[in-house]
Amino acid sequence: MLILLIASIPGLITGIVMYQLVVGRMENEFNQMHQSQIENRARNVDDQLAYLEMTLSHWAFEPRFGNALRTLDFVYYFNETQEIVTTLYVLQGSHPLIKTAQLHLQEPKSILFNRDYNELKDDEKIEAYDRYLTMGNHVYWTDWVASQGSDKAAQAKDSILHTDSGNALVLVHKIPGESINPFGALIITLDNEKVGSLLKTLTPYEEGLTFLMDQEGNTLVTGNPAVGKADLAFEQQLKEEVALHTDSHSFLFKYEDETYSVSYGSLSRIDSDWTYVSAAPLTSVTSPVKLVSKIIVIASAGSLLLGLVLSWFASRRIYSPVARMLHLLTPGRNEATTDTRLDEFQLLEQQWNELTSQSLTAHRQLQEQLPHLRDSFVLQLVQGHLYAYNEQDLQQRMRNLGFEVEGQQFLLLQMYFTGYAQLQGRFGSQDTGLVTFAAVNIIEEVAKNVFSQISVMNFHDLSSAMLVIAPEDEPVKSQALLWGQELVEVIGQTLKMNVTVMVSRPAASPQELPGLFVEMEQAVAYRSVEVGSQILDLEDEQCFRRKEEASYPLGLEREILQAIRLGKKDGAERVLEQFMTEITRAGSSEFQVQQMMLQLLGSIQHMMLQTGVTPYKLFGGCNMYERLSTIREPAQMMKWMIGEVLLPYIQEIEMRSQEPLKQVVERTMLFIDENYRNELSLESCADAEQMIPYALSKAFKQVSGMNFIDYLTRVRMDAAKQLLRETTMKINDIAGAVGYQHSYFNRIFKKQEGLTPSQYRDQWLGK
Repeated sequence: MLILLIASIPGLITGIVMYQLVVGRMENEFNQMHQSQIENRARNVDDQLAYLEMTLSHWAFEPRFGNALRTLDFVYYFNETQEIVTTLYVLQGSHPLIKTAQLHLQEPKSILFNRDYNELKDDEKIEAYDRYLTMGNHVYWTDWVASQGSDKAAQAKDSILHTDSGNALVLVHKIPGESINPFGALIITLDNEKVGSLLKTLTPYEEGLTFLMDQEGNTLVTGNPAVGKADLAFEQQLKEEVALHTDSHSFLFKYEDETYSVSYGSLSRIDSDWTYVSAAPLTSVTSPVKLVSKIIVIASAGSLLLGLVLSWFASRRIYSPVARMLHLLTPGRNEATTDTRLDEFQLLEQQWNELTSQSLTAHRQLQEQLPHLRDSFVLQLVQGHLYAYNEQDLQQRMRNLGFEVEGQQFLLLQMYFTGYAQLQGRFGSQDTGLVTFAAVNIIEEVAKNVFSQISVMNFHDLSSAMLVIAPEDEPVKSQALLWGQELVEVIGQTLKMNVTVMVSRPAASPQELPGLFVEMEQAVAYRSVEVGSQILDLEDEQCFRRKEEASYPLGLEREILQAIRLGKKDGAERVLEQFMTEITRAGSSEFQVQQMMLQLLGSIQHMMLQTGVTPYKLFGGCNMYERLSTIREPAQMMKWMIGEVLLPYIQEIEMRSQEPLKQVVERTMLFIDENYRNELSLESCADAEQMIPYALSKAFKQVSGMNFIDYLTRVRMDAAKQLLRETTMKINDIAGAVGYQHSYFNRIFKKQEGLTPSQYRDQWLGK
């Protein structure tokens, strides 16, 4: 038996190694390489399509495609018509995949813009183009081509044969881009040959098949232009296999004695999800190695089988006692889920370690989560969310969470942290939650030294609360008042902030806590806004006595409104500081200060309406009264009023004052776009606008973000590149067509593009 085993095992190992490691690794590595290549190239395809969507959305939101087109007389306003045609011309040349760019308007009448202006008279054409406004969402993809919509028989035939004419991709964006009632559509038709060539890059080999399909399984584009019946059958079989392999994006597929590495993935488009599928042949690479390894495995397995039969008799007698012991110690062992690499003793050790580890993990997780459960329960309790529970249920739940409640009294403390506006050098305006978190940690550390049972609640808005549970015979309230003084000192030294500590009366039952919490929330509005820390006793009426209301400073309000109206930021801030000083003097309460600031906000918004500025649009639809009412500190109120109310209005007024310069620059840019072929200069354009050249140059830079000559050069270079790509004109003729001398044109083109015009044309043509 040993001789048989020694003789057969090397051959068997060799065959298995060759088959499992060599062949299996070849298949896996080939499949992984194919999947990796497909994913990288699919990202490129996705980026190209996403760029088209982004480009079209950019143009759809242009003002020139706005609601003004609904009533525009395109024959009378020839310049605007020419500008639309030029824009579509630029859009068509902005991406090599675009075949045509069209604009269809339903109002004021059915009009089609492409290379020129066309009024549609044919009812069949009008119906075909109107279909774009009833299909899909505001932005969508389709394979409907309006110019072929009347020839349905030809289109159906082309669709079956996967030809260009019946399977073109069309990207539609209804206009205006921001309107819910569009009256037109920007229509981009892709060049199907170029899309097919782009899709063919997903197949790294000459053989195989690549195609793109929609959510319904219909083929949109294929990377194989000439597709016969056999390829269509293979394509249909691939679709069925892809539908079955939903758990993996790569698999091996055997079709007609040929094995293919199939990779597929999703391309998320703006209105739907497309699926790309790529199949590359695999069997021809691995079939010779498979045959040799199979012969070796079969020969070696036959020799080994004889040895296994002989060894079975002896091993059964030896192993039977071990099997009985394993069955007794691990009665629930599942053979299907057991790791076959482990022997029986390792299985026993593994099970013991797993049980021990699970026990320790469960205990650790319970200890970690218990403080959070306690704090969450107390927060729900004091906020009144557990009103449905009776006294016995509440006490039982508190005992389950580790609280001792028998013979105990309950005390609530609320802490409000002020002086945050002075910390802007250390913390930003959005760091209130971080500061509150730090303060809560300090509260817990200080309270642990005084009270035996506490639970601290973090409200994340520069306020917190703490529940203290103490024996009934202890003077817990006096201890809390002394503890508040210690907390004030620690917070002042550590965070450089002031603290208002409010102490409630002791409660004998947890059910009284929600009512105490509401009383404290109401009483805090009548605390004094004086600078510094405060310790307040809810039962001491002197802490919350109503002060005589300070008079509203109407004179300062008028000064603030006048400074804002004139756009004087510094003056408005100075008067607002005087206003804040006036309303916070004489121990005014937080409630009084907040009401006066709300009144000032209302007056400012009324002034904005009088000057033609809508507060709702200026503040982005935000409820400014609600935001102001959440701020407690006068200093923060003042900072918020300056940054969120005054500055946006002053900036809006400044922008409106610059509108005439913007119109001058826009007219100059349009003049350049239309006359770049002629000799242009800054002086001639300034004379046309009756301005001095320096003023026009400064306005041009301020509005457009570039110099006059840089913009003129960019327009001429774009036109030259288009002529190089789309015509066979000589370089000299192209230079003259865009307004340059030949020698200077070559220098400026190479400086801008990094290569000469001839090199650019050869690169574009793929030479």
